[in-house]
Amino acid sequence: MEPRTDGIEPLTDPTLTANSPFIVGVSGHRDLDPAAFPALRSAVENFIHALQRQLPDTEICFIVGMAEGADLLVAETASALGVRIEAILPMPLARYATDFEADNLSTLRRLLNRPDVSCIEIASTDAVEDPVRSPPSADRDASYGHLMQALIRRSSLLLVLWDGRSSPLPGGTADTLLRYLDVRSNDQLTDAALEFAAADGAHDMASRLAYWIPSPRRNASQANDLPSPCYLTGSGDHTLQCHPQLPEYFRTRMAELNAYNLEYDQLKEKGQIGDADSLLAALPPAVELRGRSRLEDIDLQYGKADSLAVHFQRRSDRLFVLFGVMTFAMGLSYLIYEKLTESRLMLLTYMIVLIGSLGVYYLLEGRRWFAKHLAYRALAETMRTKFYLRLAGADHRVDAREILSLSGTDRFHGFGWLGFVISAVEHVGLRACPSYDPDSPQSRCVENAWIESQHAYFTHKVAQLERATIGTGRLRSALFVVIITAILTLFLFGDALHEIDAGNGVPMKNVVTFLMGFFAVLLGAWELHQNKMATRELLWQYRNQLGHFTRARTHLARIAGTERRSEVLAELGKDSMMESFLWTIHRYHREHEPPSSGGS
Repeated sequence: MEPRTDGIEPLTDPTLTANSPFIVGVSGHRDLDPAAFPALRSAVENFIHALQRQLPDTEICFIVGMAEGADLLVAETASALGVRIEAILPMPLARYATDFEADNLSTLRRLLNRPDVSCIEIASTDAVEDPVRSPPSADRDASYGHLMQALIRRSSLLLVLWDGRSSPLPGGTADTLLRYLDVRSNDQLTDAALEFAAADGAHDMASRLAYWIPSPRRNASQANDLPSPCYLTGSGDHTLQCHPQLPEYFRTRMAELNAYNLEYDQLKEKGQIGDADSLLAALPPAVELRGRSRLEDIDLQYGKADSLAVHFQRRSDRLFVLFGVMTFAMGLSYLIYEKLTESRLMLLTYMIVLIGSLGVYYLLEGRRWFAKHLAYRALAETMRTKFYLRLAGADHRVDAREILSLSGTDRFHGFGWLGFVISAVEHVGLRACPSYDPDSPQSRCVENAWIESQHAYFTHKVAQLERATIGTGRLRSALFVVIITAILTLFLFGDALHEIDAGNGVPMKNVVTFLMGFFAVLLGAWELHQNKMATRELLWQYRNQLGHFTRARTHLARIAGTERRSEVLAELGKDSMMESFLWTIHRYHREHEPPSSGGS
């Protein structure tokens, strides 16, 4: 098959499905000891089988640079086990082929021709492509540096076949691993010896995870001294923590991702969710789409998350209404019993409603409808933003998973898996697709379909909620006046009302007292429902979002430069994503306890 360069892809990609894949990046030495190949293949097979047991309903995808040695070994092994491979070549295939021996080049071409292997060539900068301006060594370093960044940004778990030694080689196995685990940065390019420590259980839940298969190199002396395979997390500048087993927090997140995929498939099969919304279908047909398959990928993930968010929002909203009605029914039955009639039927009604509400609560508590709605809505809005940023060529400027981590949303129970889905649709290479001229149809499409559409949406929602808030305030004031009037009536005419028979031997005083209590209970039930729906907080969030889109509209109307416009879109994307995550945190706190240090 012909590889595709980043941003120039076929119109459709048969590998795209609504299943949200778990992405495993691969890095390893080129010069592995041939005598260790059988053992290494066995270790890779065991690793893949462990992943498949953990993710039975989730597609697993390996992204591999396809270099000689470890890359080809892993790609061959994974492909033989039915795992999809995404080959990310650091340079055009014709040029990349010069780095291969004849046998390995034949293996590479054979793998690239498999139907379960897709191939992308990372786009290069002009400086890299110009041999006059860039010497060969810098050329290679830059190319493998781009591959390293693609692995770091897209991987949910990194598989490394490594000898355990530090190396300053840019884009090499050690460099990739250490940067992935946040142990090395551009300010710390030393070749200091690494320290390996046993995991103490106090690791950061936001930390990245790698699986290390110790691998001897050709003509190396430490082949017999290598430890057993283990999981690694970063700790400090030169320390790696070793986990003999998959950390529990990571296992939980993988299980949540698998449950997400399984739940969507089951609800879709039962017909409980309709056709997914599509951002791609809403674009004008005449608009040129570069990198269409990447846009399709994001669109599929958006439609899936949006469908589930709508489904569980309806369920949670109905549940909030039910609890409000039950609260009102309990208060009303007590008032009738206390003020109008001492019928045991009212006590029985009160008990039935009380026990029924408790039963419903404990029955549905484990369903987590509201938390799922929050998680799926946050994911859908993230996918919406990424879709338009990619369409505009600004996707490379925004690291959505970093924003998720900065917000702390991924630390809540049931939200940590969001980062896996976000990473899976990240861009590859230096840019998602070329930025467009401000007057091009593509730029106008982004502004109309995203900025103008969202600005109009939030303008409408803010106005709607402001009217509802005013109406609620008036209703509250009216009920308050009624209650005060009833109190004054009782204060002034209580004795006289007690002598008046309202019927069935009930004094008029009791009727007035009942009405006062009735409106108080009605107001309380209404306030409880409004508190559950968080109407005031929703208005606050919509106002903030409206402010972000209004500011972007104003800036774009006054900016002509392509680069500056791309920066404005990126800032809008960051602000909009963070606003969505902050709203999720706020709403989660309203219904749940803050996360504990041991949760995920």
